[in-house]
Amino acid sequence: MFETSAVGIGIMGLDKKVIDANPALCQMYGYLCEELVGKTSAQVTHPDDLPRAQLYLQELLEGKCDHFTDERRYIRKNGEVFWAQITMSMVKNSRGKPLYIVGMLTDITEKKRTLDELRRSQARFQAVYENAAVGIALMSLDKQPLAINPVTEKVIGYSLDELRNVNPSDWVIPEDRNVDTDLFNELISGERDSYVMERRYRRKNGKIFWARINYSLVRDLDGNPDYLVGMIEDIDDQKRASERLSAQEAEHRRILEQRISERTEELNKANKLLQQKAAQEAVSTERTRLARDLHDAVTQTLFSATLIADVLPDIWVLSEEEGRRRLGELRQLTRGAMAEMRTLLVELRPNALVEVPLPTLLRQLSEALTGRARIDIQFSSEGERTLPPDVQVAFYRIAQEALHNVVKHSKASKAAVILRLGEQVRLSITDNGAGFDPAIVTADHLGLKIMCERADAIGATFSLYSAPGEGTHVTATWQTKEVL
Repeated sequence: MFETSAVGIGIMGLDKKVIDANPALCQMYGYLCEELVGKTSAQVTHPDDLPRAQLYLQELLEGKCDHFTDERRYIRKNGEVFWAQITMSMVKNSRGKPLYIVGMLTDITEKKRTLDELRRSQARFQAVYENAAVGIALMSLDKQPLAINPVTEKVIGYSLDELRNVNPSDWVIPEDRNVDTDLFNELISGERDSYVMERRYRRKNGKIFWARINYSLVRDLDGNPDYLVGMIEDIDDQKRASERLSAQEAEHRRILEQRISERTEELNKANKLLQQKAAQEAVSTERTRLARDLHDAVTQTLFSATLIADVLPDIWVLSEEEGRRRLGELRQLTRGAMAEMRTLLVELRPNALVEVPLPTLLRQLSEALTGRARIDIQFSSEGERTLPPDVQVAFYRIAQEALHNVVKHSKASKAAVILRLGEQVRLSITDNGAGFDPAIVTADHLGLKIMCERADAIGATFSLYSAPGEGTHVTATWQTKEVL
């Protein structure tokens, strides 16, 4: 048994020196038996544990006990420290005289490491539990609270002792009590591991609030349902804000529909007038284009905004981040629709093209196309000056035609409109689209020809650069010595 035991066994004389050691003990310390013989226990005991080890050994030698058990650290020959569970027993002869001491050691280093990790894990969980920003509760399978963190008490207004005397169903307002019955039954039966939902609760003070609830099932070692972890988050402010936003969106949609109806009526009257004036064919053509833009751009934009608004509450429940992204998209659509309307209204009144400052006109045009085509069009302007009416109209039409080409042909994701007002007026429109080879543009591409003609009509310089894969850059420059 001494030679083959997996437990380290050592024999120590009354002088505290090792007399013999079995192979398991030698392997544990990393010494040969000959090296261990003659050593004292103090030579292999960790310094921090040595005082306690010497005290226990002295009590054994003095007959105050026949044996003792302890856990302590020892040092191997290579300097490595290990934990061991040790039992030291005094061996006596038939007359009760002490002969020697037998020590039995078991290496428990891995056990100690596992216990330490478990303690650290428990400490981390306790820190999360106590300091989490949401309420956390441990509950039995019938929803009876076993433990709650401070945030839970703050959210619902009850202490743990008070909750034990309250039926959990009483926290939920009657209209919302049965909305998760099927989900909860699936959870406690082990058919699902968790679920999330939103419903209304009543605090201890009677106030009703919206909360997001997350129930998770904890299973025992055999995989059977054991208890529940519930997390509660007060989302009352978010819900109220969402309701206000929905009301604002509905009102905004109503106003837009009303304005569209009014402008459509105006367009119908204008079209009737244009039909009576055959001599004003050019004006009639322009009105027809405006009506088409109103239908294709604004109605389509409003339809897209309506679709997003309809599904936004559901998306927000599933993913707040995706909800925020869709909300930003909705905001861009409505801004684009308003800009489109302003642009169309300007064009319905020809005088507006010279009454409204050019930067304002170009900004509205950029925002309108951004909302309609979902292309990021950035506008910037520097300087101030009043332009002659024909120059202002020409620059506006050039920008309009250039942006129309960006939307229709370029396949671009970004574009920029830059206006510089000074003694020299410079308008630049660039995009990051597919580009083209200007040398092979056919005669049926009237857009470029129209822009050149408009620039020539006011004495401006027009230039265009484009190449396949490099986007397009359009520039119109007009200069006069007299600043108006």
